[in-house]
Amino acid sequence: MKLLISLSVLLVVTLSLEVEEAPSSPTIVHLLSQVTLTNKQGQVVTLDDLAGKYIGLYFSGHWCAPCRRMTPILADVWEKEQDRFEIIWVTMDGTESAADDYYSKSMPWVRMTFKEAKSIGWDLFKAVEQRYIPTLTMLDPDMNIINKNARSQIFGGRNFPWRQ
Repeated sequence: MKLLISLSVLLVVTLSLEVEEAPSSPTIVHLLSQVTLTNKQGQVVTLDDLAGKYIGLYFSGHWCAPCRRMTPILADVWEKEQDRFEIIWVTMDGTESAADDYYSKSMPWVRMTFKEAKSIGWDLFKAVEQRYIPTLTMLDPDMNIINKNARSQIFGGRNFPWRQ
């Protein structure tokens, strides 16, 4: 009898996990609207500036070897698709100097400030249900998640915009 009850509970928990929906775009937009984004020249970039583009939320850090392999591949795609694609980098580095060095040497896209990445960036990481880096969560121009983690599509050579 205990086994039957345990299996029933497990089934209910499993089914309830399967019906969870992706984070709503208002949650993502709310979090992104709280941060300062800057481009390579140090100019502020707003969400309005990104209107109509696919957005990749790129979570990575300089200390992460897979991140260092993914960044140049992603940069090549960004170069080709920048008219309709922007990446927002959210650093997972432990120090601002490490993040600044990694960004200046490797990334042509916009980024969240280090301080905000350590607070709101982590909230965003959890909101888009990430667990490891590197990861790239793809948003459509309406800020809806179209792929929670496009990493395998990027490495697999699938065509942009990497819908899941």
